[in-house]
Amino acid sequence: MTPASQDTRTRLLAAAEHLLVTRGITGVSVRKVGEAAGVNPTLVTYHFGSISGLLETLCRANMEPILVEWQAVAQADGLAQVLRAWIAPMLRPAAFTPGGRALVVLDEIGAHGEGEIRAVVLAEMDRFAHQLRPMLARHLPLLDDEELRARLRFISGAVLGPPPRNYGSLRLPSGRAADDLDYLLRFATAALTG
Repeated sequence: MTPASQDTRTRLLAAAEHLLVTRGITGVSVRKVGEAAGVNPTLVTYHFGSISGLLETLCRANMEPILVEWQAVAQADGLAQVLRAWIAPMLRPAAFTPGGRALVVLDEIGAHGEGEIRAVVLAEMDRFAHQLRPMLARHLPLLDDEELRARLRFISGAVLGPPPRNYGSLRLPSGRAADDLDYLLRFATAALTG
């Protein structure tokens, strides 16, 4: 691939990811991506085959680093370390969009995407959840699996942030970012132990 072709591909990915983060999956089309990237929209199909191919590339670019970082959960010792190893990767920036978050990209694809790409996101998240729950259960013997699952969903929702997913971080009245890692770790600890 030539440098110019790689640059066009990267511009298309950045434009599509920005649209996904700011407008949701319904804001992503061949025409809109081409316009946002400042290139001929037919280059979307040239480089990715379809919007589905482009979304699959975005999904991989955002999910793979999170999955790699989540491997640290297996080596974590103590509740605080397990929570940090789980939550910190969910705060990763989006692969191509400064100010965006990888988790928002994955959530949008998992919640509103179609077909195989949606199934991949949901399966990977479910697979990791099955690894995480026993790691946490060791430290939370009073919670049965159903209660632990419910609390983890609650924490995940807090990390993701309330809809609509605004571009950038939601600010609390104190001025602190709602997705501040230390704030989220205290919240998660309270949600699990309270």
